[in-house]
Amino acid sequence: MTVQHASRPRAAPASNAPAVCGLWSGPRRSAAVLIDPGAHRQFALSLANTALACTTLLDWLAEHNAQLVIPDTLLRAPSLNPTRQSAVVVWIAPSALLEAIRFATGLTTRAPRQTAALLARWPSAPALRPFLRRLNTARPADQLSLL
Repeated sequence: MTVQHASRPRAAPASNAPAVCGLWSGPRRSAAVLIDPGAHRQFALSLANTALACTTLLDWLAEHNAQLVIPDTLLRAPSLNPTRQSAVVVWIAPSALLEAIRFATGLTTRAPRQTAALLARWPSAPALRPFLRRLNTARPADQLSLL
């Protein structure tokens, strides 16, 4: 798994902007918020902190051409494995900046879905967009498969 600085997602007109899902892991359950700018709708989901729930979410996001934004601390979570070959574009938000924003806005005492919504809106915020890193899940061209 490698994380590389890629070209930043650009704010596009709402009609053709991809749906973006923010995922935040709480103490018992994870919260996911999907913002679909084309439909002008927002969906909130509550997920178990299991590998099956996260895999199901990733498959659903791939099916709907949605992108995923997660804090960098979730890369170490055993239940989330965004490194598998998936069609989902995964963006990584720096946890230090996320925690500072959560503290300043009072999200530390609010429901996890509020932080998930913040993550889902991150690519559309011009001030926050430069801090995103794209998770590169592709195998390098010079690397051979062992199986």
